[in-house]
Amino acid sequence: MLNLTYFQSLFNEDNTEIRCRKVLDEISPVVKPIFQQFVERIGITVGNEYIIRSYDTTLTTTYHDARNPTYAEKKKDSDIGRKHYIKLNRKVDDKEYNFLTLELEGISRMLMIHSELNFIPFWAWVRNDKIHGVLEAIPSDYSIFTGWKEKSVIPKEEFVPFVKSCIKPRKRPNFEIGTSLPLEGNLEEESLIAELVSAWEKLGPFRSFYNEEIDVSTRAYDALMLLAATRNIKETHLLGRPYSVDIGPLEDQKQGKRQPFNIYDGEQMLTKGYMSYLDYSDKDSPFQTIIVQLEGHNHIFTSARAIIGDGTIEWWITKSFAGQNQENAKVMANAMRLLGEHHIQVKGSSYYVGSFNNETQSFVEGAEAVKKTFIDAGLLFAHVKGKLELRSDAPTVGTGEEDDPETEPGLEPNFTFSEIINMISNSQFTFSNDIIRDLHLNLTALDDKHFVLLSGISGTGKTQLCRLYANAVYGLEYESENPYFTIIPVRPDWTDATALFGYYSSFEKRYVKTEFLQVLLHALKERDKPHFILLDEMNLARVEYYLSDYLSAVESRKEIPLHQDDQITDIPKKLVIPPNVYVLGTINVDETTHSISDKVLDRAFVMTLSDVDFDSYWERVDQDLKAALTNEFTILRELHRTLSVYELHFGYRSMGEMLQKLYANHQLPEEYQLDAMEALDRVISEKVLTKVRGDERISDMLANLEEWLTMNISSASISLQHVKRMKEELEYYGATQFWR
Repeated sequence: MLNLTYFQSLFNEDNTEIRCRKVLDEISPVVKPIFQQFVERIGITVGNEYIIRSYDTTLTTTYHDARNPTYAEKKKDSDIGRKHYIKLNRKVDDKEYNFLTLELEGISRMLMIHSELNFIPFWAWVRNDKIHGVLEAIPSDYSIFTGWKEKSVIPKEEFVPFVKSCIKPRKRPNFEIGTSLPLEGNLEEESLIAELVSAWEKLGPFRSFYNEEIDVSTRAYDALMLLAATRNIKETHLLGRPYSVDIGPLEDQKQGKRQPFNIYDGEQMLTKGYMSYLDYSDKDSPFQTIIVQLEGHNHIFTSARAIIGDGTIEWWITKSFAGQNQENAKVMANAMRLLGEHHIQVKGSSYYVGSFNNETQSFVEGAEAVKKTFIDAGLLFAHVKGKLELRSDAPTVGTGEEDDPETEPGLEPNFTFSEIINMISNSQFTFSNDIIRDLHLNLTALDDKHFVLLSGISGTGKTQLCRLYANAVYGLEYESENPYFTIIPVRPDWTDATALFGYYSSFEKRYVKTEFLQVLLHALKERDKPHFILLDEMNLARVEYYLSDYLSAVESRKEIPLHQDDQITDIPKKLVIPPNVYVLGTINVDETTHSISDKVLDRAFVMTLSDVDFDSYWERVDQDLKAALTNEFTILRELHRTLSVYELHFGYRSMGEMLQKLYANHQLPEEYQLDAMEALDRVISEKVLTKVRGDERISDMLANLEEWLTMNISSASISLQHVKRMKEELEYYGATQFWR
């Protein structure tokens, strides 16, 4: 006999440590055998396909943390241990899908029996019009629950609108399909087993839909992985010209894989693109998707489910162009004509990329040929839309400017920090969570004022961080074009507010607009969208001279007067700074820049990016480069540590460019290569020592550098000669620099 009331009392224990321990000692030993009996009763064998998961691991960890003085204070108010569950999961490859869960929910005081699913399958069922059949398969006496801490029930008649309401704002709740009993009184063990068996049988029709969804999604993603696996495409011919193709290794993404590819015209790189193979696109689609991205735009965005079924299925993709201010029909005609000229079959607005044999799970033409068609089609689409010019004797370029809604849906902002940090973590750049969190808080802590300055040594990624963050807010990758992010380089001749807000030209009888003003006007029209402006190297001019009007307007909420001419209709006479404008500025401190006044500093959050984490950086480096330059990287990292003591270290940009030159030397024919140490000596001389300058305070550094170069490079190295010369100058003049 199970005393459910007693179990509830254990969940109510205020002390996390005691609660976890009692749940582990008293509830788990009782519930687990009951669940195992149920599994045996329904004839399931736990092994390769089915697996039992319980909450015990989490409870054990929390219990030990609660006893650790380091974590005890944080854990004392935790809700962990206020429930206990055990699950029967289906395992497919490296993923697990829950089929039935027995949950003792101490917070809501319920004993629940349910199947738990994330949002994606329901989104898929809504998209493929199977949702009504799925809902009918749920027993009438069963409920759809959502919520972790507090459970709420979604009525069936409200479920489809609820799912649709979650798509655009990227809310992705979990759902539990099942029944519940009050967690009180007594319950016979055999009765609980019977309830579990009954739930398993009642959920059978729903489970059929779920199994079908699992199998189709698995097969579709496996088909994408066939394309991802090949890197053997080395060249292509477009518009009569040969181009070299270099396909990089796969990169992990939150929702799948991404693969860079470079297109070269001779020795010159023409463009860098990406092919993404997604299990689902959290922003756009619940289906297994392949994306071809070039020049920051998605030129192909299509589901792989089109080829999943019986027998051999042809893969036809429908293309549309719906950009603004363009002759879409003309652009479409040009695109389809070019595809046909490049031996890609066309029917109306659809084109053929290959056929998939579902029996053999392979592409009839071979994965390499299909992948090449995707790349060729993506390049041709970029060409006709004017995003990328492919040279030819008679080029055909459309007038389009924007992607169609299917390939690039309208952007929606999302300031959820977990989403932002996941996007940035999946990029090729190296930033700590502390830096990302600090930037996020600095930009969002104030509702009506967003102004952040980023200072630090050159090459630490200040500009990249700003772009990463702005793109992450809109769910875009770093390389994507973001219409809500604008970089404005500051000029040394900016002396007043006209540099930002423009001016009325009495001679031309018109208002001369600036890029900064255009962003503000756009932000006024779309107040629901954050607009990011990056003033790059903003202290090349005196910041308080050109930015004072902006700072005053933000602080006072007063309008900025622009002109008095009634004939000017496209520019308002006065302008208010809307709260959806986010201004960031990068600052480098050297002899070419100005100091920042207190007036500016008082109105900004100031971040310093001088710390460089080359260990994390190295983990993200291309595998081919990493294999070739491990020794050189180790030496450069040691040099960085030597210089960092004196604040003369270098950043990610310098490290990346040095490694790229060393790798280029490594790829030369052997008879033309520089010796590895000689090449390393040259990049140190060219990229590191050029910034060395100072007075007697760097005397010890030069001595250490001389010793280090002698030991690690060569006693006859170019870099060593420069260091010796600078030492002599320092002793004679009291100051020195690399430049003579």
